[in-house]
This record gives sequence, C-alpha cells and structure tokens, in this order.
Amino acid sequence: MVSHPKPPTDRIFPRPADSDPVRWKIQQWEQIIPGGGFDQIESAARIIHHAARLTEAMDRIARREGLANQNDYQVLSVLRIAHHTGQRLTITELAAQLNSTTATMVNRIDRLQDHGLLERTPHPTDRRSLHLALTPDGAASVERMVEARTRQREQWLTALTTDERATLKALLNKLPAPGRFTRTR
Repeated sequence: MVSHPKPPTDRIFPRPADSDPVRWKIQQWEQIIPGGGFDQIESAARIIHHAARLTEAMDRIARREGLANQNDYQVLSVLRIAHHTGQRLTITELAAQLNSTTATMVNRIDRLQDHGLLERTPHPTDRRSLHLALTPDGAASVERMVEARTRQREQWLTALTTDERATLKALLNKLPAPGRFTRTR
C-alpha cells in the first residue's frame, strides 16, 4: 500500500460556502501542481460546471413529468420531431440517433410505454420490427418539457446582454466538436 504524505494544512483548505467552485478547484490544483496552466482552462471548466447544473435542471423538469431523467425526455423529443417530419423510427434507429445501445433503449421504451407516453406499432414491411409512436399524452408531455426547458435556459441567460449572448454563441461555435480534439502529446 502506497502512503501519501499529508498536505500542509496551511495550503489546503475547505471551500468556503460562498466561493466560486470553479475558481476554488483551480486554486487547489495550482497548489498541487504549480505552473500546471490551470488558469488557461478555466473557461472549459466553467462550461463543464454550467453543463452539469443545466443537466440537473433538465432532470428536474423530466421528473416533474414523471420521467426518470432527461434521457427519457430525449427519447420523446426525437420521436416528436420524427413524427413532425413524417418519419417513423424503429428501436434500432432511435438508439442510433441517441448514440445508445438497443438494450438501453428497450428499457427506456418499456418504461415510457408503461407510462402511456408511447406505443409500439407493427412495421409495415418488416415483421421483425416495430415502429415507435408517441401517444397524445406523450406528445403533450414532451412539448411541456420543451417549453419549460426553454424558459429555464432563457432565465439562465438573462445574466448576459443580447450582444454578450451573440458573442458567447460565436465563441462556442468556434470550438471543435467533442471527440475531434487534436492530440498534443
């Protein structure tokens, strides 16, 4: 068993309740690895921090509709958009659109069907497949969630002026898509 030396108590401190959690964490890592360049990644750390808070808020919106979390919302959302565009999706197609496994998708679909939010219907040309369709309750539920999520995001962005929102959007659009980072080492 490897023993780690105790850090000096005058250099490591608990985060004060009213402090900025991102700045506090960066300060801690700067003490552990001096010159680590952590100040250069503060923007990315803030994006991750805000994304986590938004995810928590989206999960609360989904739970108010009786769903497990925002992943259930995503299923309903994709099906609502597919219906709007005249498409009908199978479980496999839905799983591919949501970058999920078929097994995970079957569990979600079973849960949503048990809640009366979607139904499986026979595929017209493939007896082994089923199409998924929202019920009227499912369509109404996802539309309420979209409205709630939009209000929540609008409220979150009220801290920014219209020009600042445009600048933020432009800056975020310049970033590479996740998974497309170039290797530096």
